[in-house]
This record gives sequence, structure tokens and C-alpha cells, in this order.
Amino acid sequence: MDSVNVRAPATTANLGPGFDSLGMALNLYNEIELALADATTVEIAGEGAGKLPRDDTHLVLHSARVLAEEHGATVGGWRLRQRNAIPLARGLGSSSAAIVAGLVAANELLELGLSREDLLQTAAKIEGHPDNVAPALYGGLTVCCVSDRLCCLPLPPPDLRVVVAIPDFEVSTEAARKVMPREIPHGDATFNVAHVAMTLAALQDGRYEFLGCGMQDKLHEPYRAHLVPGFERVREAALRTGAYAVCLSGSGPTMAAFADHYDNDIAAVMCQAFLEAGVQAKALILEPVAEGASVVCR
Repeated sequence: MDSVNVRAPATTANLGPGFDSLGMALNLYNEIELALADATTVEIAGEGAGKLPRDDTHLVLHSARVLAEEHGATVGGWRLRQRNAIPLARGLGSSSAAIVAGLVAANELLELGLSREDLLQTAAKIEGHPDNVAPALYGGLTVCCVSDRLCCLPLPPPDLRVVVAIPDFEVSTEAARKVMPREIPHGDATFNVAHVAMTLAALQDGRYEFLGCGMQDKLHEPYRAHLVPGFERVREAALRTGAYAVCLSGSGPTMAAFADHYDNDIAAVMCQAFLEAGVQAKALILEPVAEGASVVCR
């Protein structure tokens, strides 16, 4: 096989209270073409073209090489061509899309025959947590937990639109994790257990009016809100305009509003609220998708 083309979706993780466990695939994509080569070359177009590395440290290539080494395959170099639509370090899963695209492409290119479950184990080890890599790989709404092994249950995506307001600054996952406390009160943990259950029930049953109650969080958003100027202003504006619920997308700074009406109005007021807080932002109206990373051309 000369080369393989893979498309991987953006994701929104946590969905409010589901810290490191809930995620959803969205219809915004990065695309790669990967081939074996004598020496590594990288071409990048779109988001991150001026920032991402053009050597083996590129996350797509790092992930592909990890998979190859895990299964005893020897690779000299790679030829990578990448076209990105997912913004970097904004809470929309750009790193997870890169990891998953690299794994899916390497699995196909090297004819390893690994299952999605196998690839998920490697993806989560590379990323450090499964909430973004799982929906990027499986698509839809995913629920993850870890016992002896990482388990993932993919569920059908809800019939909703997700309005994402993307500020013009970055927040790395590492920085967002540093502001969180090492311990939380028992009452906050109890609060989140109940709200995760309500969120999942509302999404799966189509009872979206319960998302406003369900998508409340006490584990991470209260500690990360100060990293996003205008956080409360943006949330309140979207809710007033008809959103069912609003939360940080992943670790932020993007904010995600869930709605089935008024999506253009919600997008406008979220950007205006960010502007009133001194932040430029753009909004995209996205939809959850059932398909995760896929080989699109051989």
C-alpha cells in the first residue's frame, strides 16, 4: 500500500460534569495522507501550519511510530500531508484528532489488523486521558471509565447543534489541569455523579430541556473559569437566547452551547459577550456525528 488517507473529527469533551469520561464527535475535521518513506517529510495546511513541527515529533507521526514499535514494525521515515480545520489548543480535540489519525493510518498502512478497542488503549496512553480520543476514534457520544482496562461505550449522537464560540487565545490542557485542586469535597463529587447521570439520560432520551440542570459541574469548571475572560457573561447570553446548556469545551477556552433552535442567534450573542469582555472570538455551528476517524481513500 503506497499511502493512506484518514479523516478525524473534532471533539468536545467533559460535557459539563463528565470530567475525563464523556466526549462527543463533531463535524469539523483534520485530514491526513500518510505514506512510508526513506526520510520523514511533513506538509501542513490550515490550522497550525506555522506552529506544528515538521519532523518525527509531529503528533501524527509520533503516534504512528508508537503503534509501529508496539507491534514490532520497523519504519524508516514517513511522508505526511495534513490539512487541518480544528483550531489548536482551544478545547476542540486537535491533539486527539492527530493521535487518532496517526494510529488509524499506521494500522492500515502497516496492515496490523488492530481493532478500534486496541487503538483506543494506545491513544489514551499517548494522550493521557480518553475523553477526546474516544469520540475521535468511535464517533458519536462516548462514555469511558477505567478499571483493570480502559472501557469505552459508544452511543448514538444526539439530534442537537453545538454552537462553539472560539476565543482568539489558547489554553493548553496542561495549564488547565494545573489550576485544579488535588482533592475535592465529598459533596461536590456527589453533585457531579448525579449530574452526569442526568446529562446522559437527557442526551439519550432526547429530553434536552433537562440539559440545563444536567450540564452543571463542580469538579473543573469553577477552577478553570478565570482562564476564560467573559466565561459567565458568555454562558448567560447563550442561555437567555435559547441554549439548553452551556459548558467549557474540554479544558477550554472554547465554550459550547447545546441547542436545537436559535443557533445563529446564540452564536452571535456568544461572540458579542466575549467582545464585551475584551476578547475576540469566532463561532461555528456544528453537529454531533456518528462516525469517528475513517480511511477515506487508499
